[in-house]
Amino acid sequence: MRKHVNRYHLVLLLLLVFSLVAAGCSSSGNNNSNTNTAANTESKNSNNGKTESTEAADASKQDPYNIVMVFPGPEPKDQKLVLDEVNKILTAKINATLEIKSIDWSAWSDKTNLMFASDEPFDLMFSAGWFGFTQQVAKGQFIPLDDLVNQYGQDFLKTIDPAIVDAAKVNGKLYGMVANKEFAADKGLILRKDLVDKYKFDLSTVKELADMEPMFKTIKENEPGVTPFITTGGASPSAMILDYGYYDMLGEGPGELVRTGSDLKVINKIEDPKYMEYAKLMRKWYEAGYVNKDAATLQDIGKALGAGKAFAQTGSFKPGSNLDNSRTQGTDLVEIQLATPFTSTTDATSAVFAISRTSKDPARAMQFVNLLYTDKDIMNLLINGIEGKHYVKKSDNVIDFPAGVDAGSSGYPPTRNWMLGNLPLVYLWASEDPQKWEAYAAYNKSAEKSRALGFAFNAEPVKTEIAATSNVEKEFKNIIVTGSVDPEKYIPDFTAKMKAAGMDKIIAEKQKQLDEWAKANQ
Repeated sequence: MRKHVNRYHLVLLLLLVFSLVAAGCSSSGNNNSNTNTAANTESKNSNNGKTESTEAADASKQDPYNIVMVFPGPEPKDQKLVLDEVNKILTAKINATLEIKSIDWSAWSDKTNLMFASDEPFDLMFSAGWFGFTQQVAKGQFIPLDDLVNQYGQDFLKTIDPAIVDAAKVNGKLYGMVANKEFAADKGLILRKDLVDKYKFDLSTVKELADMEPMFKTIKENEPGVTPFITTGGASPSAMILDYGYYDMLGEGPGELVRTGSDLKVINKIEDPKYMEYAKLMRKWYEAGYVNKDAATLQDIGKALGAGKAFAQTGSFKPGSNLDNSRTQGTDLVEIQLATPFTSTTDATSAVFAISRTSKDPARAMQFVNLLYTDKDIMNLLINGIEGKHYVKKSDNVIDFPAGVDAGSSGYPPTRNWMLGNLPLVYLWASEDPQKWEAYAAYNKSAEKSRALGFAFNAEPVKTEIAATSNVEKEFKNIIVTGSVDPEKYIPDFTAKMKAAGMDKIIAEKQKQLDEWAKANQ
């Protein structure tokens, strides 16, 4: 009997110990408080601390897993060092490590298509409304995320307003997680300030693109070796200012909505007089020697302004962008706005992460992305690198480059500071506005909203035609929008070949889907 009682007491004692341990773990897991920020009027509850409030899973109960993230752009020299630090955190939190595969922007389409064609296993991919997002969905390259987000992505859902979350839906299903940043953009030109000051250019006189001509003439005549206006096909005024300032592009493929007006008529932009106007102006400048001769084939402008090789280029603006661009280029710049702030579905999805259909563990990929909306340490490592090596703290939330280091010489320059996660978690640079995120909130609130905001084109019914018209665009677009050829001769040929490739069918499908969307969202 005594032995039985002792055994009974032992069981009670063990139960008491386990209860205390469990209570201690529960308490320690909730030490950190959440701090709400407002990156924008569309974003809510952006957690500025390392909260575990929606911890996806106990790391000890999950097998080790290597998350592969595919990212556009050059690989920073010190990326491995940074990932070593990131992986210490990820291993403790979700028993995972992160690997980033970098692909040059110019090779992105070919290499990523090959990865999918060969069923190469990887987990996460950067995408965007302007970067083939809905076309990739139509190809079946991404998986729907609704169930995964509801189970493992609660912090993402708490951070981003539902209207913006829904912008990454196609045919009613969620396929991407948007970065928390600005959800609007205004377009125009970026100029070297030293040359603006030297020739006393009055920028207030520039109301239209054509008003730049006297400045370009002055630079051409007085600054040998300096290209007045450097561009590429993708950075041309047609592709940058018209496509994302004058039109709502309505997703992949031809068929656009003019920003002005009140109807929902889908048009063919290459038959729009505005497209011809810009093309003729670029042709005039090309023949005058104001535009670089390799514009149609050049892939990347790079730091041509900072290197003193050019005077002007197109730009996409937001609060603080002039300081960001000046720091990146290594020279003082000024901006000229030619299209006021505008929010379209493309702008709302200007940086998203999608999960590949070849992922071996989509749940773990979602757990990682969810951490990007709560964990300040992970976000600052991925965006800014390692403290003491790539930046130094000036105060609790302000950083600068270490002595003798700048964006050009850093082994981990902050070039991804717009591409992922909850960006209000990231330290501000000393050159940035201390009220940057409040400025973003005001900026997004002031932006004109597209009549089609929230509409996401499902390209599946016309994916064959989109592929065919894309091939035609590769033949004609860059040479036309850079002024390399006579647009009055080439635009009719471009239009005819686009129609033969199925352009009208795509436009009709867009119109049908837009009408259905409008009816459902009255």
